[in-house]
Amino acid sequence: MSTFFRDLRYSVRMLVKSPSFTVVAVLSIALGIGANTTVFSVINAVLLRSLPYKDPNSLVLLWGDTKAETNRRKHNQVSATDVADFRSQASVFEDVATYSNWNAIMSGDGEAERVPAIQVGDGFFKIMKGKPLLGRVFTPEEQVDGKDFVIVLGYGLWQRRFGGDPSIVGKTVSLSGRPYNIVGVMDADFEPLPSTLVSPVGQFYRPVAEAYVDADRDSRHLRAIARLKPGVTVEQARTEASLIAQRLEQAHPLTNKNQGADVVSVNDEIVGDIRPTLLMIFGAVIFVLLVACANVANLLLARSTVRFKEITIRSAIGAARSQLIRQLLTESMVLALLGGGLGLLLAFWGTGLVESAGSKINPMFHDIHVDMRCLAFTFGMSIVTGLIFGLVPALQISKPNLAESLKEAGRGSGPSASRNRLRNMLVVAEIAMTLVLLVCAGLLIRTVLRLRNVDTGFSARNVLAMNIGLPGTKYPKPENQIAFFKDVTERIKSLPGVKAVGTTSVLPLSDNFDGRGLAVEDHPKPPGEEITVDLYIASPGYLPSMEIPLIKGRAITEQDTPDSPKVALINNTMSSQLWPNDDPLGKRIKFPGNEKNPQQWRTIVGVVKDVSQYALDKKPPMQIYLPLGQQPTSFNTIVVRTDSEPTTMISAVRREILAVDKDQAVFNVTTLEQLMGDSIAIRKLFMFLLLVFAAVALTLAAVGIYGVMSYVAAQRTHEIGIRMALGAQASDVLKLIIGNGMMLALVGVSAGLAGSFALTRLLAGLLFGVSATDAATFLVVSIGLIMVALLACYIPARRATKVDPLVALRYE
Repeated sequence: MSTFFRDLRYSVRMLVKSPSFTVVAVLSIALGIGANTTVFSVINAVLLRSLPYKDPNSLVLLWGDTKAETNRRKHNQVSATDVADFRSQASVFEDVATYSNWNAIMSGDGEAERVPAIQVGDGFFKIMKGKPLLGRVFTPEEQVDGKDFVIVLGYGLWQRRFGGDPSIVGKTVSLSGRPYNIVGVMDADFEPLPSTLVSPVGQFYRPVAEAYVDADRDSRHLRAIARLKPGVTVEQARTEASLIAQRLEQAHPLTNKNQGADVVSVNDEIVGDIRPTLLMIFGAVIFVLLVACANVANLLLARSTVRFKEITIRSAIGAARSQLIRQLLTESMVLALLGGGLGLLLAFWGTGLVESAGSKINPMFHDIHVDMRCLAFTFGMSIVTGLIFGLVPALQISKPNLAESLKEAGRGSGPSASRNRLRNMLVVAEIAMTLVLLVCAGLLIRTVLRLRNVDTGFSARNVLAMNIGLPGTKYPKPENQIAFFKDVTERIKSLPGVKAVGTTSVLPLSDNFDGRGLAVEDHPKPPGEEITVDLYIASPGYLPSMEIPLIKGRAITEQDTPDSPKVALINNTMSSQLWPNDDPLGKRIKFPGNEKNPQQWRTIVGVVKDVSQYALDKKPPMQIYLPLGQQPTSFNTIVVRTDSEPTTMISAVRREILAVDKDQAVFNVTTLEQLMGDSIAIRKLFMFLLLVFAAVALTLAAVGIYGVMSYVAAQRTHEIGIRMALGAQASDVLKLIIGNGMMLALVGVSAGLAGSFALTRLLAGLLFGVSATDAATFLVVSIGLIMVALLACYIPARRATKVDPLVALRYE
């Protein structure tokens, strides 16, 4: 132990004597370790940390999986009747329950407000292993229409709105004009489902209360959650679910044709496609750390020139090589731990930035912090880093040829050819890894730029959007709903600064969608095999508010009323797919109906431009627009186009809505520009991270090239003096030094191009409109890196031209 402390004291003393070297080395390590700890903290929060539910690994989602070629979504929602069949037939689940989002205006105890909720089927709380703090959860009898006017409060809502009232059970609260009895309050540790599973996050619960009848089997508007039995794998559950879906398809061909099933773990559903991208980003920061290690190793090798005489003499007087290696590694470990400590401070700052940006993408980003696992990672990374950059230089420095070394030491020199080769190899490696990072960042930059320029089919500038849902008790009839939205849009349209206003049942680029089967008169399909389209119910002002161009025919007008002929608009994709050589105007379509809800034929009267619905990088599906006056709905998004910043109109628009109905509350207030930004947020985040990491690597590589070239220039001072004494010009010296450095740079760029060609294919899932081997990106990045290397070589080369030949000849 005394030997360790003696080595430690000596290492600290030597590092203090070289402050410039120590500062540069510690900063290089800190940048590498700080970046790695930041990304690891994200991986820890998103991929490694358990979900906040009891036994989360056995929680799965049961999805519909439409096998029809026209389906655009990976998974589809399910019907209550189908879930009831899965619940009774499946042997792999402990239980299965439906759930969906629900928004209600809560009043009667405080100010009226829109509060999001989750509708849950029988068995939900059993699946989630949740117990109430007060009262009880729902009984099976309360899952019946008419007996479902009961709610269970979430702990947060109970505390916020009801002040934690312990006698709350048994009291009533008004929800959208109807009294509901509070039967329970969930415990504080019962976590609601995250926004990736149901949006917005529910603050209380009410029964789904869906009838399990065959007539509603094709009413697929619910989601289902289940818990696997012990020992059952997700793959086994998926296999049995597919078999049950096949049986249902045979038993109910009219409603279940091509209706498969899929089972996905809740963890995979929440994480989504982020897992491979995060691992790729982690690989990128490993490159940054390796560049930092190469940089510090080069600094140590350059510093060995100064310490060459010291190491040689210590070896000559009997110091064992193991002692020298131990001493040199101790110095490396001190540097690594200092860099790790500073890197940890950088990570605290970096995780805050990533959390604020990433929380818009995935709820798992809400709780990113440096915990004990991250601290252990940082410590381990510091030790490994110290070994990586310290071991090879220590082995090189600790084996001097004593006879030759003492001769060289007498002339003030001491480098070996092998050490020079090692320095050159490290510079080449730095440049190669930096090029890979720069190419990846460049590809993502081009992707984001391409996405920003995607033709969405509408203009997002200066458009405000907000949701509103009318309670059925207050607006029970279609004419009531039509009148409300007409009054609201007319009042908003009269506001100063408003250019247009309209309503739609589905807003582009939002989480909402309404997929329907469609029968086309001149394209007959067997029942259950109808064409799938996306449905929008829109008011006459919607197309002008969104500036969606009309290609042919007419738009929706005020004359499209319940008593007028039924009409529809379609998008250009539907027109070109169904009638490529014919005029779609005048063609007839209808949605499949049943005895309870018969549907009429509708005439196509207009064709509009395709609109991006699910994402900017996905082709728009076939889309249909129905007039609100002929197909009224209680839930709509109000869209307001303004002539200035739209957020300044929020208060005025709210005021006009309250003037029509003082009990209405809007929610999900946003702008279309914000929605567009959110749709590419994950790409922008990873682009930013890669850009930062590439910039760090570029800086480290530039410093590494500069350091090596400065060392080369100093090492060849005597040679340069002789050349200049013999008549060499400054330009000759520039060529000598710069040529040496640029040769290393070109080799590094060549190696980096080969590496980039192989590794950028991992980015393919994030790219849009640009190839993973895009020649323009590769070329621009290569030229840019060569220019940086040229500048890093020029500065020491320029300094070498100032050498006085007489001084240089006396130098040694």
